[in-house]
Amino acid sequence: MAVSPLFKSLILVIFLGVSFCMFSLLAVHQPHQVSYPGQSSMEEVASLNGRSITIRIDDSIVHNISEKVLENIRSDTSLCTTLRESISMPTIYIITPTYKRQEQIPDLTRLAQTLMHVPSIMWLVIEDAEMLNPQVAALLNRTGIKYLHMLAPMPKDQQKRKVKARGVSNRNRGLQWIRENFADKNGVIYFADDDNTYDLRLFDEIRSVKKIGMWPVGLLTSYGMSSPVVKDGRVTGFYDGWVANRKFPVDMAGFGVSVSMIRRNPKGNMPYVPGYEEDGFLRNLNVKISEIEPKAENCTKIYVWHTQTKKNRAPSRVNATIHGHTNIWTLYQQII
Repeated sequence: MAVSPLFKSLILVIFLGVSFCMFSLLAVHQPHQVSYPGQSSMEEVASLNGRSITIRIDDSIVHNISEKVLENIRSDTSLCTTLRESISMPTIYIITPTYKRQEQIPDLTRLAQTLMHVPSIMWLVIEDAEMLNPQVAALLNRTGIKYLHMLAPMPKDQQKRKVKARGVSNRNRGLQWIRENFADKNGVIYFADDDNTYDLRLFDEIRSVKKIGMWPVGLLTSYGMSSPVVKDGRVTGFYDGWVANRKFPVDMAGFGVSVSMIRRNPKGNMPYVPGYEEDGFLRNLNVKISEIEPKAENCTKIYVWHTQTKKNRAPSRVNATIHGHTNIWTLYQQII
């Protein structure tokens, strides 16, 4: 198949742009000169609705396009900056506990659509189940995100309790994997429930955590939020509608912990104590209030909301006799 000279020229421009960035990354700065022949022209024969047409393109046009693109690359180094930062960007290990329910796939779909815009992440999706949900597996495979899909069923003794500490087995399994496998020593761990809403700016804050970082969470308790209290750039306390003698009255979505801290504290897991999971976890890591890094512009911005998807009633059963061989039966299997 013939390739037009214009197409070749545009490919050359892209190549030059990428080359420029790569040279910048290597701190090589040399003058860039491009020589072009005088007003020569190129011809390309194409077919349009069965009729042959001839297209003439002056080299000067391609020259002007190339110079304009190169000028933009020189004046706007955001592309080079992005490439440079992506090479040394710390990994965010996102641990998401989940369990089979009608809202599971919609919730995970929404979260996945957010995470698809976040670079340098490892998504640990961990199910409280005896078998992996194939619908979850298919969803994860479609995203293109680097992920692990694992099982961590709630212990039998915990299942018998009237009030259950949901998500603890999942999160502890994720922490175990990070401790047992080679992880980015500069990475950060974040517990992202599948029914929250996340602003993309949150992940920039997470990635900047050196040891333990905290930020506000919206739509919580009668206070409408949960946040560290910050004065003169330092955390001095906590603002939360349910303190209950907790040293760290924070929400699961309101903090990130460095991988190095997790690996230095092999017993720093989450306790099976409903309502005290976050507090117990941070206590087990021996966190001091003076060590907390207030993020999100000194905790003046809300980048995550505890939205919680509304529970839906079980759908009416589809009549298999009538719809067993139609698309309705296939759809029904996806929502039960």
